[in-house]
Amino acid sequence: MAYHLLREDPDMQAAVRRIACEQVRKAVDRIDSRDAPDTVIHDVRKRCKKVRGLLRLVRPSFSGYKDENARFRDIAGPLGPLRDATVQLDTFEQLIRSDAPAAMTAVRDALRMRRDATARLEAPDALLAAARSALQDALLRIDTWRIDARGFDAVADGLEDSYRRGRKAMRTADEQGDDDAFHTWRKRAKDHAMHLRILQPIWPGPMRAQRNCADALGALLGDHHDLAVLAERVPTRPDIGPEAVAALDTRIRARQHALARQAGALGARLYAEPPTGLVKAWRRRFKAWRRECATD
Repeated sequence: MAYHLLREDPDMQAAVRRIACEQVRKAVDRIDSRDAPDTVIHDVRKRCKKVRGLLRLVRPSFSGYKDENARFRDIAGPLGPLRDATVQLDTFEQLIRSDAPAAMTAVRDALRMRRDATARLEAPDALLAAARSALQDALLRIDTWRIDARGFDAVADGLEDSYRRGRKAMRTADEQGDDDAFHTWRKRAKDHAMHLRILQPIWPGPMRAQRNCADALGALLGDHHDLAVLAERVPTRPDIGPEAVAALDTRIRARQHALARQAGALGARLYAEPPTGLVKAWRRRFKAWRRECATD
């Protein structure tokens, strides 16, 4: 099973169906594993995001995009609060590490209590059961998906649109510098990383390097977003004074500034090529790859 094109795929429609089915089955298997709910939830949400990334790649040639994108978003959505509470605590621990002043102890305790309370309130077993049912329904629909273009034409417009939006989001984040702009850039960078992975076989070595760059960029921007969420949701309790909140905010903003600088350097390399030029080059490599597949 692979989240990328295979030589054995008879056409792009078959590849899209196969990749989507594999991600959905992996999500169902993860739910059935009965592992810790927080790790299962993280994996199921990741699988849904990968399906949605695949859908964005073929969006212009798939009339069912809007409905299917919404369905997979709705599968992952109810699983978000528990995951968010866990991430907030993890982000705090990574930021503060071992040099936390005494004033931060109350913040840590409050974040732990929020995570535990969310786990009790959200009833993860019931949420995962509902997600499993929806994923099983999705498996039946995937076999009916129709891609209304052949070969590279099925992905060309989606690839160009996603890449163009990523370049624009990078410029906006650089110019505005606000958390929302960086979060938008993160989503577009994640899309491009998924598209690089799906299409990687057409030029394995160089595209693997680009994908690694996109993955690293997504990780930096993900950390930036997690810090923004933590800053927005610092617990309010009588034992958490304004000095502690101000000290935490100072650390958050300093770390975000460093992450933004690193992301800018990676983004400049990842988005160096114009969108039309990138798509033309990838089309030529796709054709060369298909010729190679035909002669094997």
